[in-house]
Amino acid sequence: MVAEKSDIKQARQKEYKVLVAVDFSESSAQALRMSRSVMGRKPDRIAVLHVIDQKFVESCVENQIGTEGQIKKTLFLQAKKRLKDFLHEGGMDGQPVEELVCEGIPFLEINKKAVETNADLIIMGNRGNSGDMQTIFFGSTTERVLRFMKRPVLCVPITGA
Repeated sequence: MVAEKSDIKQARQKEYKVLVAVDFSESSAQALRMSRSVMGRKPDRIAVLHVIDQKFVESCVENQIGTEGQIKKTLFLQAKKRLKDFLHEGGMDGQPVEELVCEGIPFLEINKKAVETNADLIIMGNRGNSGDMQTIFFGSTTERVLRFMKRPVLCVPITGA
């Protein structure tokens, strides 16, 4: 009985962290709203992650839009500003939010950041901004996260869709 009370107390003291992956779509806005109160428990910390797609950077370089360094710098600055605006629009001002922007292959980076931040739950929209042929043949980022993630993932649909 004493051990059970100790276990319950320890579970309550453990920080509960949620990682929300966003691409600034309506679906990811819905996921952000969901993160504020997950399954009756308010998370202690929310990490909001945006991944700049490495393939997009490579495509920009191939099309001679700029150097890799210039493109990455521009995309990182834009992503950080958009993330701040996105959080503000989502009513997340004053919330315990960690803003993360990185570059890479989105599903791999989401998995990596979930481990690095020790997230208890990953929340993401079930439908993002992409609608290309690659998604049709290889699956969406959400589907790929689900295939490889060892932690719980909550996929949030757009309301009314």
